[in-house]
Amino acid sequence: MDRYQVLPFWLAEQPLAVALEQVVRVLPALQSMPLPGAPETICGLVNVRGQLLPVVDLARRFGWGMPALSLWQPFIWLRSSKRDLLLPVQRVAPVSSYGADDFTPATDPRVPSSLLLGAVRSADGLLLIQDVEQLLSQADEDRLSELLANGEGAADAAH
Repeated sequence: MDRYQVLPFWLAEQPLAVALEQVVRVLPALQSMPLPGAPETICGLVNVRGQLLPVVDLARRFGWGMPALSLWQPFIWLRSSKRDLLLPVQRVAPVSSYGADDFTPATDPRVPSSLLLGAVRSADGLLLIQDVEQLLSQADEDRLSELLANGEGAADAAH
């Protein structure tokens, strides 16, 4: 790939990004309903035009403290190979494009995290690129699938 297009965002005052091809859209703050029995990385469910979307607490997944939700907090709607997810973040920046020379993949020993796709050098410093496929652990994904298949909490969240 010659260019990497990403959507930069901030979470816990840390600059991160996701690959643009996995972004469906950015939404304004949404009210989520708790999902009983959900993994701790799932904040709840949101009904967007009849589609139930799990809300992922990425700060918790990284082991960071999550800032309090605010009225104007954006949610990034992401599409993984398994499901659509919502990611609440502090703020979002315009789409950025980086050359292959600026990108360091997660397979490089200088990017020691299985949660990342890689990192890019930007004018503002290092930007960590979140691997959307790793937003949920396999155990979290299995538990979420089980809950949604059984309808636990989903009926309440749909209303």
